[in-house]
Amino acid sequence: MDTLPDDILCHILSFLPTRTSMATSLLSRRWRYLWRNVQLLDLNDDFCFTNERSVLKAEHYFLDFLEAVVPRFDRVRKFRLSCQAGDYGDVYEYLFDWIDYAIRRVWQLHLSMKTDGENYFWRPSYMRCTWLLSLVLEGNIDILLEYLDPGRNLFFPSLKYLKLDITYVDLDRFLSGCPNLEFLCATFNEFTTEDYDYHPEAIRMPRELKSLILKEHCSHVITPEHLEIDTPSLECLYLSLRGGDYKQILVCDYPNMKKARLDISPKPSHVAWVPKLFLALCKTEFLALDRTTIQCLLRAPVLELPNFCNLIQLQVFFQGFESRLLIDLLHNCPKLQALLVGVYPTIDDYFNRSYQENGWTQPNSIPNCVISHLNHFEYWGCYNTAEENDFITYILQKGLVLKTMRIALYEPVKPELYEALSNIPRGSSMCRLEVV
Repeated sequence: MDTLPDDILCHILSFLPTRTSMATSLLSRRWRYLWRNVQLLDLNDDFCFTNERSVLKAEHYFLDFLEAVVPRFDRVRKFRLSCQAGDYGDVYEYLFDWIDYAIRRVWQLHLSMKTDGENYFWRPSYMRCTWLLSLVLEGNIDILLEYLDPGRNLFFPSLKYLKLDITYVDLDRFLSGCPNLEFLCATFNEFTTEDYDYHPEAIRMPRELKSLILKEHCSHVITPEHLEIDTPSLECLYLSLRGGDYKQILVCDYPNMKKARLDISPKPSHVAWVPKLFLALCKTEFLALDRTTIQCLLRAPVLELPNFCNLIQLQVFFQGFESRLLIDLLHNCPKLQALLVGVYPTIDDYFNRSYQENGWTQPNSIPNCVISHLNHFEYWGCYNTAEENDFITYILQKGLVLKTMRIALYEPVKPELYEALSNIPRGSSMCRLEVV
């Protein structure tokens, strides 16, 4: 290995934690200072917490380690810091000082604060770097921007990748300083503006965005009233909006959409605009609709189903099977190749089975995709009702190019059910049936 150029050796060392790459200085004279040229600084405080040290000594030991090591890296471009913020108490502010230091000097920054559930407040005095490309922040962190001038001190013109898995930040203000952002993943576990004076009116996504993942993992939050996704270059969209109450949404045409997933709580305000978003996704190739989104569509006063001209894969999850809506969707997906249906039974499904005697009426015309394109069909959570059995039979008989059908039941598999499905004449001679 000593015959390799220094650049290649440094590249190899960049895949190791920093303390491990520093240990290679003992190998030989050539390796003594080689670690200083590694462009990745990957630090965590796990090694500081031992039985011999108190928590306080471990905290200061790690801070001393940072002060001693970081300045020695002359070419660092990527900085990853993982620490146990919950053990630091008041000392955690010094860690944020290090982030303020790093954010102005690196191309990629990843901060992960393993917490004990307590929120930690970061009040950055300066957030500006013309060459920062990637930023990841994770943990119970509240980023308070009240001391920043949005026009001067919050500006990342080169930032392409932003991932936030934190408790709070004024997302609209943060994004205003990232005009060229292409990937955004924002997850808020306790997102609320309830405890802060500033209440933004909207969240506006950068125009250049190509991938958006916005998730609220909480039940009660105060969010802006408007959500603006005016991003014509968008290719991937995942919205999981369960806690907030967005009154309006701004969308546009998404000609490059490849993948979309919607999990939106059926609040009255959401019911009003979900169909509008649904129409805007008509060019997508993959679409997943969670049961909450289906409830929004079913409750909409007027529902116009778009023609999903490029859709290849469809995943639909129901709170109680809705065969009529599903057939209507299939009529608007002429190129669909893979269909996954998931059903969560309602309370009536558990305690009242009389409805099982009612099947469904077959549509007057067969959806084009069932005849010519659908080759894979899965049904999760089958409760073995008449309506479900009729629909499964319909797909099995009308699917002329079907290759695989997989049925997963809530209850243990009954041999007679598999035998009954096996005896149904199939539209496709190459269809393989699996019941689990």
